[in-house]
Amino acid sequence: MRTLIVGAGAVGGFVGGRLVQAGREVHFLVRPGRAEHLRQRGLRIVDGGQAEGIAVNPITADALKGTEEPYGLVLLSVKPDALSAVMDDIAPVVGSATVLIPFLNGVTHLEKLTGRFGESLVGGTLRIVTQLDDDGDIRQYAPGGQIEIGELDGRRSSRVEEVAETLTIPDFSVAVSTDIVGAMWQKWVMIATVGAITSLARGTIGDAAALTDGERFATVTLEEAASVAAASGHGLSEPAHAALHQLVTATGSGMTSSLSRELASGRPTEVENVLGDLIRRGHAAGIAVPRLEAASLTLRAHNRRLTATPGE
Repeated sequence: MRTLIVGAGAVGGFVGGRLVQAGREVHFLVRPGRAEHLRQRGLRIVDGGQAEGIAVNPITADALKGTEEPYGLVLLSVKPDALSAVMDDIAPVVGSATVLIPFLNGVTHLEKLTGRFGESLVGGTLRIVTQLDDDGDIRQYAPGGQIEIGELDGRRSSRVEEVAETLTIPDFSVAVSTDIVGAMWQKWVMIATVGAITSLARGTIGDAAALTDGERFATVTLEEAASVAAASGHGLSEPAHAALHQLVTATGSGMTSSLSRELASGRPTEVENVLGDLIRRGHAAGIAVPRLEAASLTLRAHNRRLTATPGE
């Protein structure tokens, strides 16, 4: 299945690189500067002190304008603020048989993408632990990843099975879900909870759990996020809730989040998409979310410092 990866950062670059290594036909839609970087150095994945160089095929939006052959699979892995422009960029190569899967946080993007591309859209979740370094390398903190995909209406389809086969590569587990929107909400609750805890603690889940009252703080933070999901019609099952509770209260856990890693490295964080939208939904439902708000304030202040002009 001919595949277009939109973005070659920590998410798209990592997944796309592994697909290339598994022999899949993959192109990367990137900005001109990133395209030139990839042509010269290749896509590099760093694990500890070992770096792998992968030869890839980068293309730019201008190159897509004259393309007549749609892609079979398009994977979106861009920041939320780039989504509108990206939809315009990929429109020429999304045909009637194209499957479009966004690996974005939250669920707000589903309405925008469905409005533009209709039934091409398929839901998806992705769990990997990576970060884009300043030099463009992708740093891997854990091998492989977990992918879940499914039709938004919950039905089984041959196209999703075909996509699952394409994405099934070494070290990646791929599952087809009959409730992919619920799975997306479950992931959202997880990343919001872990992100809030590790950002406020400026450390790992284990660091927070080791503090006096740390386990209770994590438990109540999870309850805030899970309550918003339930009020939105996507409450967690008891086993899912129990598994998340164990995850966020685990003593000795080295788990962090993209939010806390970006905070620690002095980079802009995706606070609005992960925490801001969840908080707004909580307020609309009359749910108090003070711990999520505290984490959001911390990350918003961090983002503002990065963009403030000197003397502001």
